[in-house]
Amino acid sequence: MQIDQDSLTSGQNLTDQDFVNFKFFSVSGTKYEDLTGNGKTADDIPWSHDPVTIYIDENDNHVFDPGVDLSTTTGAGGAWSIGGLTLADVGKSIYEVVPAGSQQTGILVQTVDNPGSGGVDTGNDFTNFLPPEGQGLTPGFWKNHIDILNQELGEFHSGWNSNTSFETIFEFQNLSKIPGTPSIADALGAKGGGVNHLERSSAAAYLSAAVTAVPDGPGGKPELNFSFSAATSSNPAIIAILNQIDTNDDHTLQPGEVTAAVRDVLNDTNAPTSNFGLTGQPGINDIANAFDAMNNQTHPDASVFLI
Repeated sequence: MQIDQDSLTSGQNLTDQDFVNFKFFSVSGTKYEDLTGNGKTADDIPWSHDPVTIYIDENDNHVFDPGVDLSTTTGAGGAWSIGGLTLADVGKSIYEVVPAGSQQTGILVQTVDNPGSGGVDTGNDFTNFLPPEGQGLTPGFWKNHIDILNQELGEFHSGWNSNTSFETIFEFQNLSKIPGTPSIADALGAKGGGVNHLERSSAAAYLSAAVTAVPDGPGGKPELNFSFSAATSSNPAIIAILNQIDTNDDHTLQPGEVTAAVRDVLNDTNAPTSNFGLTGQPGINDIANAFDAMNNQTHPDASVFLI
């Protein structure tokens, strides 16, 4: 800054001509792995996987633009820091490039605050849940392994087997919603689209969910992992529907969540949820396709089941 001395005369003093500077500041945070999928909590651990890109969205387009956005990658223990910031950066959004196969939880976007000249805006943390690889079993598997169906369904609910009616298992109040009175085995073999598609896809999904819900013996683990992640389908609409079906937000479909979605989309009396089946909402084929995506995940061998 240059000081103007034109107005001075000989012998006068020029006072209060001060200079003010604001030092660059920085933002920092930590990337965590969310072990339970419930956002940032005490059970999270520092990110130990491939480095993750963190960036300040300079042009506010919600996309990482190399050469435009200020950025860095996470280091040891998930720590990251971006320096060289000015007052022009205050209020801008901080994002992460979400790692493939993970689901972002907790705070999805941070904001650049003003920590003062030369300061550090800390605590801009991100958390991600890495679901274990999901496994599913198709209607064809269950239809061709009635012995496994009887074993697993009987373990989940005493007295149920392949001859138990689909409507009983799915707790329908209005028995006119499903054509005829199919057994669970009949539902697995239903031909055609519409309600029939929903029958066979949801029957397989229910059985897989039931297997996941019952550990194999005291302290044991289920033989199947009926969870989902971004890798379950490349169609974001499918993932969105699965998240709606997953009412307890644990990234795993439970038997009650499967039945709730089916009764909901068919407008059964007193259906437990009201996410589907209405104008502008996902319909029968959408729900069936979401179950298909679950059922078509990694297929475990029949030998993993105790016969």
